[in-house]
Amino acid sequence: MDDSLILSLFEKNPRKGLEELFDKYYDYLSGQVYFILKDVDESEDTVQELFLELWNKHEHLKNINISLKSYLRRAAANRALNKIKKRKIFTDVDSDLELERSVIQPNISELSELEEIISKSIEELPPRCKEVFILSRENELTYKEISTELDISVKTVENQIGKALKILRKKVMYE
Repeated sequence: MDDSLILSLFEKNPRKGLEELFDKYYDYLSGQVYFILKDVDESEDTVQELFLELWNKHEHLKNINISLKSYLRRAAANRALNKIKKRKIFTDVDSDLELERSVIQPNISELSELEEIISKSIEELPPRCKEVFILSRENELTYKEISTELDISVKTVENQIGKALKILRKKVMYE
């Protein structure tokens, strides 16, 4: 199932959305985490914990601005790295750097391309929508602060952010 369909399914039926997400990415993520942790059980536990967190906080999935696969891979890798840090296994600085590079490096070109697409897409937003989105995301103003600054209602701010995210999601998914 396509990622955008899975995300849509999450909004309508979170349980089914999680099942589809789990079926599609569990093995892939377990392999990625195993590469870091070198322990099958701990890798599987880490990925299951990630899916549990996604279930508990599935509302934030609609705010993802990168591909779902990249987001999940990064989240799983971060969890694995946090487990290693907690165990205080890092003894060799060189191996630490190599481990981080192996996890991060493949995404650098993807992220650069994605940042370009997002920046271009933000520039193409309708003027008011763009202004509200930039105040929210780049200037980190609250909806209330934006409504006061632009002399518009909080509901209008919410609508403009929703519109911007919808446009950006479509552009990112299809570019």
